[in-house]
Amino acid sequence: MATYSYAKCKSVISKSRLPGLEYTFNPYVGCGHGCLYCYVPDLMRGRFDRWPARVAVKESVLEKLRSEIERLKPGIVGISTSTDPYQPLEAELMIVRGALELFRDAKFPVSIQTKSPLVLRDLDLLRVMDAEVGFTITSHNKEFRDIFEPGAPDPSSRLRALEGLSEAGIRTWIFYGPIIPGFNDSEEEICRIVGEAARTRSKVLYDKINLKPLVRLRLRSAIPEDNMRAISLFDYGELYRKIEKCCIERGVSCSPAF
Repeated sequence: MATYSYAKCKSVISKSRLPGLEYTFNPYVGCGHGCLYCYVPDLMRGRFDRWPARVAVKESVLEKLRSEIERLKPGIVGISTSTDPYQPLEAELMIVRGALELFRDAKFPVSIQTKSPLVLRDLDLLRVMDAEVGFTITSHNKEFRDIFEPGAPDPSSRLRALEGLSEAGIRTWIFYGPIIPGFNDSEEEICRIVGEAARTRSKVLYDKINLKPLVRLRLRSAIPEDNMRAISLFDYGELYRKIEKCCIERGVSCSPAF
């Protein structure tokens, strides 16, 4: 179980370097989902070394956001790029809902990525703004989820939420990643994920595992060292071609995430 605290911050909305996004908004530092493959701790360079045992809430986040967006030109905001915006704490604090109200009023489009069906709580807001929602679906296999995503919602609940959003007219996409060779790269897995995208009129974005130092350290509990070396040398070209072929056959738009 994660413990929660508050973190000081100078700013809550930042310029984005990610394709298709002008800004990023991350209300939390850390994530209670505890995914073994998450590379965000590496990006923070040790500033948050007990990830994910500790989650921090940025102090006065909505007050700062209200002040900051008044000085910014409207543009697409990624919610969130270094944490799951709908992790368990959000159900209590409702910070993302408050942020959506501010973005709606200021006419900032939003792009949300999550693993949680909690996003359906805010469907009333998403319907009246320029919004898209993506769900990370790494595998349908419960064993994979239990090993690599121990604190995340079950993939079946994510797919039901994806379907609900699509039926409500929200633009949707599936993030198929990280792809870990030997664990979630089978042809059956690919076709099932693409099939779900076709059924929900969603785009597919795909990405390989990023074996940064802290990621490798955490993955040792699940992947033998010999397998880790094989993964680091894996050529994803043929795998990507299989994904693209399946998407073409099903009429699904797809592209690498980065």
